[in-house]
Amino acid sequence: MRVGILTNLNSRKNRGQRARWLDEVASDEVLVRETRDVREIRPVVEEFIASGCRYWVANGGDGTFHWLMNVGHEVLAERGAWRPGQEFPYRLVPTNGGTIDFVARKAGISRHSDAVIRGIVQQVRSGREMAYREIDTLVVTGHRAGDPEGVDAFRRVGFAVAIGGIGQRFFARYYQSPDPNPWTIIEVSLKAAAGQVASLPGLSAVPWLGGLRAFADDVLGGTRARVTVDGRRFPYGLYQGLHVSSVDIDFGTMRLFPYAAEPGRMHVVVGAMDRLECAWKWTYLVAGRPVPGETWHEFAGRRMEVEAAEGGTLDPIIDGEMYFGLTRLTVEAGPVLRVPRLS
Repeated sequence: MRVGILTNLNSRKNRGQRARWLDEVASDEVLVRETRDVREIRPVVEEFIASGCRYWVANGGDGTFHWLMNVGHEVLAERGAWRPGQEFPYRLVPTNGGTIDFVARKAGISRHSDAVIRGIVQQVRSGREMAYREIDTLVVTGHRAGDPEGVDAFRRVGFAVAIGGIGQRFFARYYQSPDPNPWTIIEVSLKAAAGQVASLPGLSAVPWLGGLRAFADDVLGGTRARVTVDGRRFPYGLYQGLHVSSVDIDFGTMRLFPYAAEPGRMHVVVGAMDRLECAWKWTYLVAGRPVPGETWHEFAGRRMEVEAAEGGTLDPIIDGEMYFGLTRLTVEAGPVLRVPRLS
């Protein structure tokens, strides 16, 4: 059995260069390949398959893992070697050192990338039986204007999706930072809260607070949509919360989606809330608790359907990767992913 290592040179931890220790592990049985663009991933995946690499390592952040997994699905499905819903025939390995690394954390991987990769290589070379940890996934399917009616051409497997509202706007701002990190989460939250306070009577006319007000308008503005979860239609036209996750996430400064900590459950958020209330209730996330509110709902669900309001689109963020221009989408539980445990 061989190991394929995909190194994303755009990842925060790689900083545009190949680490020297990768040359030490590279061999006839360990393929090391580098990418700078997502379009370069498919040829690497095809080479991994052709070379008999059973283990695929994403040497990058959550986005690298997301693309390696989904391009692998696409290539194998096109070849008739895998069908959606089946267990993936190759073992995918996340690593640490990216912006958030929630996939690696959920898999119980805490060591640095070089230790993770050396450990996988050593275990494969020794022929020792590998233990695995199971991680729940979710499947996002969607329709864009121009797709044939009844066909959802968009499909991604992932772990956490911000469909709209605060989560989608929040992470769009988060990834605009030149060096996004756990403390950027607090920075974005405080700026949104301060901007909402700056919109209150008595402060709304202060010119130099205009930038903060615009920031709050963007993050807290909400998404107009029609939402149904497990057959229940929600009555709100404007949503500040439209989020789903198959895993609980600990950012270090915030803890999200606690209901997904139990295997087989997705944590669903559907919320419509006054902007001023939103501006301070993010503190519940710091404490790792669901946000309370009569029109804010957090619960374990199976299937979420969202349709953009007339003339609008949905621009979901899945595992930190941004997608644009969907008119409707569905999120439901996906196949279990088996990630190797390192001894």
